[in-house]
Amino acid sequence: MKRGRLIDYGIVAVAAIALALLVQAFLIKPYRIPSESMASTLRPGDRVLVNRVVYHLREPHRGDVMVFRYPEDLDVAFIKRIVGVPGDTLQVREGRLWVNGRPADEPYVHRTAGRRDPTAASAPVAGSTMREPWSLAQPYTVPAGSYFVMGDNRTDSDDSRFWGTVPRADIIGEGFVVYWPLGRWAAL
Repeated sequence: MKRGRLIDYGIVAVAAIALALLVQAFLIKPYRIPSESMASTLRPGDRVLVNRVVYHLREPHRGDVMVFRYPEDLDVAFIKRIVGVPGDTLQVREGRLWVNGRPADEPYVHRTAGRRDPTAASAPVAGSTMREPWSLAQPYTVPAGSYFVMGDNRTDSDDSRFWGTVPRADIIGEGFVVYWPLGRWAAL
């Protein structure tokens, strides 16, 4: 009797582990936030669930919090907010992001002493007077099949202003909830 029960428990444990691995591989995956780049929306140590299916059903939208493969090292996952979708023209002016000729409405941008932190274009290419076209110092149109992303903490974010757009093929999914710590539980 004991041996049969032990085998049953073993089968249940193996099935539970297999199911958890399948869910993570194809549906929902947890990620830990490593930096301040998405503050105040996300803080270092927050744990976020990412929907890996949603972008197979619809296109990413401006404002989505997205996890993707970092363009400079595809083995690393980054999380940022989509600020430009294909065809959008972006520029930084007057310390703000402008989308298609209008100042973007971005209530999520980090604030210091109650004031929205400024958004700046990236610096010129080292050793020259040139800027990358995606620096946003001049108007930049997001190419087809790509997304322009920025951290909510614009003064401390390694994002598209520095390395360009994220190809659609490198998107992992949409962050949809902070689940840990419990006191920070919130939908994104």
